[in-house]
Formats: sequence, structure tokens, C-alpha cells
Amino acid sequence: MWNYELGVKTQGGGFTFNAAGFYNDISNLQVTLDAGSCSSRIVFNVPEAHTAGVEAELGYSPVDGLNFNLSGSYIEAEFDTTLPGPLAAATGIREGNRLPSVPKFQLAASGSYEWAVGDNAEAYIAASVTHVGSRYTQPADQENNPRTFVHGLPFGGAPANASTTVDLLLDSYQLVNLSAGIEFDDGLSVAVYANNLLDENVLLSFDRERGGRARLGYNVGQPRTIGITTRKEF
Repeated sequence: MWNYELGVKTQGGGFTFNAAGFYNDISNLQVTLDAGSCSSRIVFNVPEAHTAGVEAELGYSPVDGLNFNLSGSYIEAEFDTTLPGPLAAATGIREGNRLPSVPKFQLAASGSYEWAVGDNAEAYIAASVTHVGSRYTQPADQENNPRTFVHGLPFGGAPANASTTVDLLLDSYQLVNLSAGIEFDDGLSVAVYANNLLDENVLLSFDRERGGRARLGYNVGQPRTIGITTRKEF
């Protein structure tokens, strides 16, 4: 891989700003593919591919203890190779198709505030919002999509002998996390948190056995989780 990057970093007046544009020229990219209609996977070396994009990060601290951060990226990640004949449709390795599991757009925003509690402890509150764009699990998911499977097993409330049509483009998602806690000088800390506050149903990938002729299922993210943690450093 040849990586070309041009960036800038600056700070002052409570601000920090970092940005970069990049282009990666990739040869012999390893990609995992379904092995036809069986349950195995194969690793295939794609002759040519590339990624190109921009990423930036902005931070601001107006007063001591108060911090805000905003970061994002836009990435084009595509194959530059087309396999001959029916192999392109079977594998999804076609010039212009997206590389698997790479969202085009991501954005994250966070804020926190810390303050002293007496002489021996500091308290904090923090919040973050993350957006992750749409993705494909495998390159072939871009071919003949939406896809209809006849799988012989119940799925999504449908009987086993029914056909199931699935849009294989995984939806974008947003995560909201909150936390608050207190840290003592003696190494003790206590925190409460709420992760995935809006209980977003995050679809991380789509999996199938025997090329979709058996089990169908999504790998999903963690649902809303609320808890408390206590730590002690010695």
C-alpha cells in the first residue's frame, strides 16, 4: 500500500484543529467472501483498490474543566478491479463497488465538564453522540440487492418455506452515551453511565449460512445499558 497524506494541525485561544486529506493505493487487498452456497469463507486477494477521503477534528475549551470535541470523516473506499465474467456478480469485486464494512461518513461530538469536590476529589459529567453511515457486510451484497433468500428456516416472523427479501445495505445509526462520576486522590472512583441511551437497534453485519439457503441473521450492537462502576487503583 502506498499512502499519500496532507494535513494541518493548529491550536490557540482554547481551540485545537486537525485536518487531513489522504489517498491510499492498495494492491493485493485481502477480502473475505462467501464460498458459494456452502458455509465456508475464502480469503481472496483483490489486485487493485483504493481509499480516499478527508478527516477533521475540532476541540474547544472555553474555561478550565469544560471541553467540547467534534470530529468527522468522509471516505471513498472502492475496488479498482473487476473480475471476469460471472465472478464479478458472485463476489461483488467490481470496479466502483465499495469495500466491505467501510462507512462513507462518520461524525462524533462530545462534551465534558470537570470540577473539584473538596480538596481530594474531582467530579465530572460527559456526553457523546456518534453517527456511523451505511455499510455493506460483504462485497457481493452490492450485487442483486435487495436480495431474496429461500432458506428453510423461520425468519422475521415468516414460516420456514417462505422467501425472505432483505436490503443488504446496513442502515446508518446514532449512539448517545452519558456518564457522570467522581474520582478521589486515593485511587477510588465511582461512575454511573447510560450507553446507547436511545436504545438504537444497531445492525453491525448480516450473516447467512450456505449462501442464504439456511440460517439468516444480523449481528447487532449492545442495547441500552445503564449501570454503575467502582474502581480502586493501588
